[in-house]
Amino acid sequence: MAKHTYLSFWARVPSRLLVYRIAVTVLSFVPPLIVSSIICKSSAQTSNTQRVDQLIESFNNEDLLEQLNIATTIGKLSTREFSRETLGKLQQALENPDWRVRSGAALVFSQKGGVVAKDALPTLVKNLQDQNWFVRSSATRAIGNIVAEDNGDSNSASVVVEAAKFSRYLVETLQDSDFSVRFSAATALIKLNTKSSFTISRLIANLNNTNDPQARVTTSENLKIISNEVALVLPSIAKALRNSEPSVRGLTLETIGSIGADTSSAMPYLVEGLQDSDWTVRSKAARTIVKIVTNLQEKARANSVSASDLNAIDDLQIIQRILQDPKNHFYNNEKESVSLTINALQAARKDR
Repeated sequence: MAKHTYLSFWARVPSRLLVYRIAVTVLSFVPPLIVSSIICKSSAQTSNTQRVDQLIESFNNEDLLEQLNIATTIGKLSTREFSRETLGKLQQALENPDWRVRSGAALVFSQKGGVVAKDALPTLVKNLQDQNWFVRSSATRAIGNIVAEDNGDSNSASVVVEAAKFSRYLVETLQDSDFSVRFSAATALIKLNTKSSFTISRLIANLNNTNDPQARVTTSENLKIISNEVALVLPSIAKALRNSEPSVRGLTLETIGSIGADTSSAMPYLVEGLQDSDWTVRSKAARTIVKIVTNLQEKARANSVSASDLNAIDDLQIIQRILQDPKNHFYNNEKESVSLTINALQAARKDR
């Protein structure tokens, strides 16, 4: 019965719409399409400014593949050609009355990514509410790529703070009515989570690998900034824990863990996740907790636990009781990790 329903559903999807959706999904995995020869020839005969103007105007093309080619052409412009003027034109295009122009501009930003496109983020956030699903999907992918591919200092708190700020919007987008938009949001969140986890782990590793007092102070300050700033956006992200779909609740818990791995603010949400009605959500909550407590143990060994870390002891003890309840069937390594962390934090508190 389930198989029959699945096939019947796709049979009812108009072929033209289905092609659009497949193209959007595949674009997340495959390299940019080869730029069409017609565009390249016409572009070579014009100035940079005219070239960009012509390409942006061409976004109203009815052919989606041609539109993707145009976006790739602009996205591959050199740094010299991709000037402030070009950025301004593309930002204006994000608010164009034609949805094809809006989505085309968002696709360019999704391919360009990094610091060069950061000024477009506020407008792209507005595009998440666009009436057209393709615009929303393109804007979602662009936000993920811009923030995740930031070429700034990956050893800085600002990377995690940016990820936290925009994770809020992406988690909300997981509840979009269109599956293509939800898929793009999940993909973007994975990128941001990976970036955040890497940065936090790097900072904690620095505490253990240097005896330079100034370096340790700087690293500790960065972790403090993360703790303070992330705590402000966690409640907004945690709203997705009310979602009826277990996969959304699970991804929300992973997002909270990756951007708040050093703060007690994340613990109440993880306690809630451990008691979720769905086993997959409870399992993700447990794995996220293990990641957090592992980092806390590293900080305890480096004598760099913060007040926020110590304040997590009470919630960790609640977590310990939940994990140790035989009827919950959690793994021994999860129980042991939490117990070791509680002991380490209690010892650190006594030494203060």
